[in-house]
This record gives sequence, C-alpha cells and structure tokens, in this order.
Amino acid sequence: MTDAILPLEIQALSLAVLLAFSGWVGWLIRRQRLHLRESLAWLLTTFAAIAVTAYPRLLVALAHTVGVQVPANALFGAGLLYLAVNVLAVTISASTSTTHVRRLAQECALLRAELEALRAEVRAPGDAPSGSQPQERLERAASDR
Repeated sequence: MTDAILPLEIQALSLAVLLAFSGWVGWLIRRQRLHLRESLAWLLTTFAAIAVTAYPRLLVALAHTVGVQVPANALFGAGLLYLAVNVLAVTISASTSTTHVRRLAQECALLRAELEALRAEVRAPGDAPSGSQPQERLERAASDR
C-alpha cells in the first residue's frame, strides 16, 4: 500500500539520503572534525526526519493535530523548522566561539603588556651593574619578587 503523501520511490530515496547524511555526521564526529555538541541538533532533527519519512502516517497525524489541512504543507513547514533549528544552533555556537576568542585575545594583550613591562625593567640601565648579562638581570629580578 502506497501512501498518497509520499510515494514509495521517494520514501526510499529520502530514507537513503537521510541515513547517508547521518552516517556522514557520525563519521565527522568520529574523525573529530565535528564536535558532538554542535552536531547534536543536526542528528536529532535528522532522526525526526527519518521517523516522518519512514512512517508518513505520523506526518498526517501531526498535521491534523496542529490543524494543518494538507499534510504536504506540514511537510514543508517541518522542513523549514528543520533548517531554522539547525541555523539557530550554528549561530549560538558561533556566538559562543566569538566570545571565547575575544576573551583570549584580551588576555593575550594583557600578558604581552606585562611581559614588555618586565623586559623594560630588566633593560633599565640603573638596575644592574655594568657588564651584567641580561639573563643574570632577569634571574635577579625574578628572585627579588
């Protein structure tokens, strides 16, 4: 028996594509090219798409529950929701990464300024006896603290 909403050929092709996509995401996770946290939204929404594709009557029931008259419209709505959830997840991840990078850049700038100040202290002509090597002055400055 073929469901009117999803012909058997399209159902088989869709399942193959979704399973291949899930396998690809799993491979990327295993090769550590994609972190599990970032890929979780892709995996969950893909498994939901697999469930709807494998059982088209589930889509019909969900469409009637939500109040959508034509299940094909619900399918397009579900596809739009699928993409929106994944784009939001990627945006959140990028925003978090940007915050971390900014904080690290600020810490790096502070450490560079501190290092330059310490180097300036060591290079000051009145701090060390003449003829003293820079390494000795650094060690003396470190032991004074």
